[in-house]
Amino acid sequence: MKRFLNLKWASILVVAIVIVTVAFARVVEVTKPAEPTEDVDQIRQRTGVPVEVVVVEEAPFELRRNFTGSVRGIRSATVRAITEDQILEILVRVGQPVLEDAVLVRQSSRGSMSAVNQADAAYNQALRTVDRLRPVYEQGAISEQNWDEALTGLRVAELNLETAQRAIVLTSPISGIVTDVLVTSGTFPGAGDPLVRISDLSRMQVLLKVSPGQRKELALGQPAFLSGSEIRGEVTRIALQADPESRLLEVEITFPESGLLLPGALSTVEIVVLEKESTIAVPNIAVRDGGVWVVDEEGAAHRLAVEAGLRSENQVEILSGLRPGARMVVAGASLLTEGVQTRIVGG
Repeated sequence: MKRFLNLKWASILVVAIVIVTVAFARVVEVTKPAEPTEDVDQIRQRTGVPVEVVVVEEAPFELRRNFTGSVRGIRSATVRAITEDQILEILVRVGQPVLEDAVLVRQSSRGSMSAVNQADAAYNQALRTVDRLRPVYEQGAISEQNWDEALTGLRVAELNLETAQRAIVLTSPISGIVTDVLVTSGTFPGAGDPLVRISDLSRMQVLLKVSPGQRKELALGQPAFLSGSEIRGEVTRIALQADPESRLLEVEITFPESGLLLPGALSTVEIVVLEKESTIAVPNIAVRDGGVWVVDEEGAAHRLAVEAGLRSENQVEILSGLRPGARMVVAGASLLTEGVQTRIVGG
């Protein structure tokens, strides 16, 4: 019995010691001074602010201006009805190539045949007169003036006959592609109504409307490119007078034949208004409030004040304040402060 009591008290004593030990450890842990935590700036200083950089270098620089204008072929023509006669036959379709003087449309001769007959009779009469006077002139029996009058009458009669015939058979004034057919067989057009349009697409043109201020940057022969492509053309005409209503000047850009240009559509072109063989040009996003950020050999960031020059859509020329070889920040600059450590993650 006595041994049992001793064991019981021994167990109680062990449990009490364990409880006191755990309680003491908790107290020590609670009262232990907390380790100081790092703020954001301290973390950035220790790990480095992530940035992307590019190495500054001199390179060719182009200043381009974007314009949008309408597209046409190098030459175009519209064939119009001369009379109000019915359209009997249309001999071409859209997209068909045609040669100069090719027949495009035939009209009824009901309203025009009398004019053709009269012109034909006048031509035959003039021809007979010339034939009758020729041997007399060769014998010197008539004056030079009378002979010239006879020849002139024949040429006039011939032209009148051709004009009367064209009122029935309409031909193409140029070689090119049929870009539009505006009538159908059986219709009765009014005199002067457009019937067929033809364009010479061997070269294409984009017609621009520019302000007098924009015109100051333009000159004949400047290279131009279709936006988003390497198709190159050039400025071939600049109007000397502005439109009295719009106050804008017309500028003509000529390109080689290209499937990217469709007559009547709108197209955007980039005109190279200035070129430099070698200069420092950096992305626009790198210049903030007249300065750029660079990273030195130890990884520290420094802000440099720069003087900007010409500015294109994506780049800006740097005239002073930045030297070739510098590592310039192009992403992450908003997190930088003078002297802060950086961590280069791109460039």
